[in-house]
Amino acid sequence: MMNIYIVCILICICCILIFNNIYFSKQINEINRTLEGIKGGNFNIRVRFYSSTKGIQNLGVNLNYIIDEFQRIAEKKQYLEESRKKMVANISHDLRTPLTSILGYLEALQKDSKLNDKEKKYFLDIVYSKSQKLYSLLEEFFRFSKIEAEDVLIKVEKINLTNMIQDVLVGFYQEFVNQNIEPIIEIAEKDFFVWGDSKAIDRILSNLLINALRYGKDEKIIGIKIRGENSMVWVDIWNGGAGIAEKDIPYIFDRLYIGETSRNGKFHGSGLGLAIVKKLVERLKGEVLVKSILNEKTTFSFSLPLYK
Repeated sequence: MMNIYIVCILICICCILIFNNIYFSKQINEINRTLEGIKGGNFNIRVRFYSSTKGIQNLGVNLNYIIDEFQRIAEKKQYLEESRKKMVANISHDLRTPLTSILGYLEALQKDSKLNDKEKKYFLDIVYSKSQKLYSLLEEFFRFSKIEAEDVLIKVEKINLTNMIQDVLVGFYQEFVNQNIEPIIEIAEKDFFVWGDSKAIDRILSNLLINALRYGKDEKIIGIKIRGENSMVWVDIWNGGAGIAEKDIPYIFDRLYIGETSRNGKFHGSGLGLAIVKKLVERLKGEVLVKSILNEKTTFSFSLPLYK
């Protein structure tokens, strides 16, 4: 009788082992099919386990986490490749446009003997203006490459940010007058002191104000505000206008990224100004953000460590 019990137990154990072997074989085959699909370019599939065993459940979670990361890297790689192609196209466009104009007017000056002195001066003024634009673009490219390579000396010291903002605004006074804009300035009477570099902060403020003027001049609304928040001081620079599409927000600070609305002739920049802002703010241990409500208001904000 005892032998029959032993035989039954052995048979049960064998059945369990066979069942487990079949079950795990199916799971392994399922994993292989999933990985084959991912290898083929389908990053939307995930490993699915049907087990109450905690270890197997954790294995599934970890595998899917790795797949998520792989998908993120693949998407980032695709985005960078597209950005590289767009960057080359944008640089070519930005440099070719003023250069073509310069060559055209110089050719006219050289070959058209009927031009009078007034016309020659007019053409030369245009050539000078286009040359200045070309020089500014090349300077912007050079400046960004130095900042990105961290080849720019940052001297962190106590800075009166309130005074700096006022000085920069004075420098933009004529531009505000030309555009018939009276900026909305919200600066408290007390001074805000931060840890920063005067040249870097001047560049950050200037680039953000240039950006606000470029995209907000039609609405004639530009504002600047300074505020304290915990251990940081924040500066908000905002403007009216078309705004920034939600799909462009994650990439707005990428180098040479220019949204669709920016590539028309009316609103055209090099695409480097905001990238420079981000790099400099980060080197000063701050943060830069953007919020936009289409056809209403766009706000760029950056923070700097409060001097204590």
